[in-house]
Amino acid sequence: MPKSAQGACQVPSTIIGVIGGVGPQAGLDFVQKIFTNTKAKKDQDHLNCILISCPSIIPDRTEFLLKGPSKQGAKENPVFGMFESARYLYMAGVRIAAVACNTAHADRIFSLFCSMVKESLPDMKIVNMLETCAAYAKESQISRLGLLATIGTYKSRVYHEYFREEDGFLLIEPDSAGQSSIHEAIYNEDFGIKAQSQKISSEAIKRINHEILALAEKGAEAIILGCTELPLTAQSLNCPVPLIDPGLITARRLIALTEPEKLL
Repeated sequence: MPKSAQGACQVPSTIIGVIGGVGPQAGLDFVQKIFTNTKAKKDQDHLNCILISCPSIIPDRTEFLLKGPSKQGAKENPVFGMFESARYLYMAGVRIAAVACNTAHADRIFSLFCSMVKESLPDMKIVNMLETCAAYAKESQISRLGLLATIGTYKSRVYHEYFREEDGFLLIEPDSAGQSSIHEAIYNEDFGIKAQSQKISSEAIKRINHEILALAEKGAEAIILGCTELPLTAQSLNCPVPLIDPGLITARRLIALTEPEKLL
């Protein structure tokens, strides 16, 4: 090795990891939220981040959940691809990370993922997006919350695990037709956000806006964008009540846990 290269590589003391690919644009958006919420006047002021985006090894979370426990095969469980992504991050020096997907936090996926991380990567902290979001809502004294999400998130009732009635929360969801409409706004291969993430289609925006207004009319004090694709539409939404982005809240939590003095 040339003398000039010796000692040139420095391993960062702290690196934030983001498990993306679920979906890819949502993971990129999550990292962007870390950058935009960091106090920085030059490149070196920013936090060290690694985004891993390997969608080919992480099956669709909603599809897995909708099959039901008796039909869920091991090969179809997203947890193994999520864990492999976490393992790559760990080898790169990451010791704190989050999964940039709401549906992946359903118990049938996330509890096993956390158990695998704890067993094999014991000093790696996984920040729970939904737990963080619930803590934010409680601190903000928001109790009546509208929820926009995928069918998998609705069916698994994952948000109900964290926004419990006994803690003072009331989750207001679209009716079945509205849930299907939001799911199509995300997943439809012609106009859905996953298919048109660079320029969100007018059809997707129309569907989301319609359900936002319906939830507000039902008494929602704020609306949770409970799918990491939904915040990609935020600039185009017409919302009479505040929007809550779990990804944004979690990105800020990651900053607070690593270099709190840099949190905007």
